[in-house]
Amino acid sequence: MRSSFSVKKRPKTVKARSKYRIYPNHIQIKKPSQLFGCCRYVWNKSLEHCNQLDTDGQKKPSYVDLTKQFITKCQERITLVKGSCIYSIAAVS
Repeated sequence: MRSSFSVKKRPKTVKARSKYRIYPNHIQIKKPSQLFGCCRYVWNKSLEHCNQLDTDGQKKPSYVDLTKQFITKCQERITLVKGSCIYSIAAVS
């Protein structure tokens, strides 16, 4: 018994590709480095806290509680990284 379904073939499309190279200056290199350093700090401290709670047998806090706690600590650390921690809120979200 043959099925009545017919398979339509899609027309072949050509996908264009472009390569771009950027040459950032020293400020443009420094800012993302600070941002990712702060994001790494928030992530590592959150993970350390959750692992400690897990070993103690306690319930892990919600995402909102973790964000409030460690973003606040990161904002206290702004003096070290000159303001880039504020952007970590978007990166952690």
